Amino acid sequence: MGKKKNKLVFKCLKQLDEQGYMTAMMMLISTLLLGFIFHLCYVTMNERAFLDREEEQFKKHSLLVLGMKDTISYIQKADVETTEKTFIYEEGTIHAAIQSSPSEVIYITLNGTTQNATQVFALFQYNQTLKEVVEWSEG
Repeated sequence: MGKKKNKLVFKCLKQLDEQGYMTAMMMLISTLLLGFIFHLCYVTMNERAFLDREEEQFKKHSLLVLGMKDTISYIQKADVETTEKTFIYEEGTIHAAIQSSPSEVIYITLNGTTQNATQVFALFQYNQTLKEVVEWSEG
């Protein structure tokens, strides 16, 4: 039965080829295949760009958290009123501006840049008696 089926398929294909349809069918199949390949490339590029943006966001957040922790430990060790301090990390650089107030709350401004030159900015308030961050805002 297999040989008869193959002969029938070959006969149909030969007839289509003689009438000039085979070239058009192959062009259609090739166009669809190339379209699918280009679509996969486009999806892959978009996914890569998304992952790069997510990685940069993670680095920015990590840089701010590291800056906050090191600034707090610097304040606790040095017991300073108003000063500026720069911290250098693998993710980038943070510049902390520390301003004391008459109350126990210290106002700290963090400015920095990541390795990719992306700017980061955060303001937070640190209560010295409670030893905790009272307020945090990112810009």
